[in-house]
Amino acid sequence: MPTSRKPERLVVDANPILAALLGGQARRVFFEAGVQEFAVPEPVIDEVSRYVPSLARKLGVDVALVQYALELLPLRRYPAGAYARALGEARRRLAGRDPDDVAPLALALQLGIPLWSNDRDFEGTRIEWFTSAQLLALFFPPSTR
Repeated sequence: MPTSRKPERLVVDANPILAALLGGQARRVFFEAGVQEFAVPEPVIDEVSRYVPSLARKLGVDVALVQYALELLPLRRYPAGAYARALGEARRRLAGRDPDDVAPLALALQLGIPLWSNDRDFEGTRIEWFTSAQLLALFFPPSTR
């Protein structure tokens, strides 16, 4: 349920990070949208890190280059303790869905900010949620692309 208001802070799920590392348009949101904070729970960084070797193979580059690109993304990492109080509510809202989505939802609930993910598991979780396409349209209308 995104609004037309440009978010100043976002919790980021794994898929926009992976898309940015692959050279997708998500990079524009990270580097050109003027978002003040991209909050990421540590388990999301761990998940993305597991994909670094396969991304490097897909891109035909050294693993160290992809790891460096990940480090360059303007991500503020949050340990589990920062959103521990919201974990139960996040689990309840995501019951029967991907357990990897609990940490990003819990962080979004804890911080009271929108979530950026292309994962449809966040539908119906009663949180402001944006896909990459929605953020690109919001920050970079067709006349500025």
